[in-house]
Amino acid sequence: MKTRNLLLTILTVLSTTALAQNPKPIDIKWLTGDQPKLLSAMANSSVSQETLNGTSLSAGTVLGGWHAQAVGQYGDYVYIAFSDGKLLDPKTLATKKDQANTIGKLWIYNTKTKQGKMKELVKGYAHPCSIQVTGKYLTITIEAAYGTNQEVGIEREERSMFIIYDLAQDPNCSVEVARIRQDNVNSGGGGLAYSPQAKCWYLFADQDHSDRNERGVVIYKTANANINSWQKEPIAKYPRFGTGAGVNLITASDNSIWGLYFDKSKEELPHFSGMELGADEVKLFKLIEPNGTLVQKRNVYAQVVAIGPPTLKTAGELLANIPGMRFGASIRNEGGKLELLTCQRNMTNNFKINRTRLQDGNRSQVMFVNFAKARGEIKVSSVSNPSQNASAQKMINESWNGFIQSPVKADVNYMTLKKSFRLPKWQDALNNQSSAPLVLFYLEGSGDVKGQMKEFYTQKKMDDRKK
Repeated sequence: MKTRNLLLTILTVLSTTALAQNPKPIDIKWLTGDQPKLLSAMANSSVSQETLNGTSLSAGTVLGGWHAQAVGQYGDYVYIAFSDGKLLDPKTLATKKDQANTIGKLWIYNTKTKQGKMKELVKGYAHPCSIQVTGKYLTITIEAAYGTNQEVGIEREERSMFIIYDLAQDPNCSVEVARIRQDNVNSGGGGLAYSPQAKCWYLFADQDHSDRNERGVVIYKTANANINSWQKEPIAKYPRFGTGAGVNLITASDNSIWGLYFDKSKEELPHFSGMELGADEVKLFKLIEPNGTLVQKRNVYAQVVAIGPPTLKTAGELLANIPGMRFGASIRNEGGKLELLTCQRNMTNNFKINRTRLQDGNRSQVMFVNFAKARGEIKVSSVSNPSQNASAQKMINESWNGFIQSPVKADVNYMTLKKSFRLPKWQDALNNQSSAPLVLFYLEGSGDVKGQMKEFYTQKKMDDRKK
């Protein structure tokens, strides 16, 4: 009996280890086609917001934390990383000694006990950039001094590293199992994935060189299934996207490996006077074929998945206290369920994260913005299911959004408020319909008010692997 129990214990440990080594892959059907399901689901799955009570956040920590830019989850534990927050006087040059004493932090919050604790990361690395939880491993990217120093153009050291913790051994991140250093370059993020076919680990790393010509994204590889057998030099390099942001790697059900790059965008978005719109954008691309060979030509699929409300152009990112891809996004692949996590930018006593449970379905996210000097309204419903409908009235620079079964049809109207004895009347501005994952309806103009519609489907482009 003892022998049998021992064998069962060994088998249980081995199966648990195998499960941790091989996280449940994402169905390849979610990643392929001109309009990948994964990108559509990010755009048209409803979002819920959760408030984490900052029981471990002192007033000094909240005021000192410059901003959060990384979020992940493992079981009941949520991980939020944020920068050192030592705001130096813009007139004071930051010495290397000043930078060497800064340190980024990791807030570990238990959603069951509602308790949190603070972990300091590595001294001299003030700015965590991204988190990805892959199976039982948490990968966090940290880089050298960032914040006010960079904003005023003060020179900073180029250093970054990727630290991997074993959460199965300790969800409070006390067990470090691997570390990759980049001593001459900063990084906007790193993602981890395991290849069952090649029996090795891959890390996808952003590289933010001061020399713009050298910027790119690279792939590191382990020599075998040991998470601590990383080869020193990257095995491939590809062009970088824009400003740098969080990245994730995912393993598909056919053993191919794909990258996700979370970023922000203002391209092709309307603006009026001093107000503008900003969007969250996700880029999806295959990096490694099922047989383990690297992709030479990378097909990049870009999708706008959310558009924020109108903001002042002069407000700047430092004051933005809203969730966003650029400020801490990661894919949660746990228990066969996919979830997109994003976090609030500024740390407060009540810290908020957004959860988008990614579900396949025939939906559209509809957004309405009034940029006109008039009262505006939208009446929107599903073409195939009229019982799904909504309406909203908004004044200038106000917005509304919702999720409706696709295709959707919208009736957009406006009412010009004039000083006269005649009662103002609603006037027709636009009647249109769309099946896009995300569609924006908006009003613009002052005297001559017009209704407009913009559809956001996945845009595809191709780039080559760098030599």
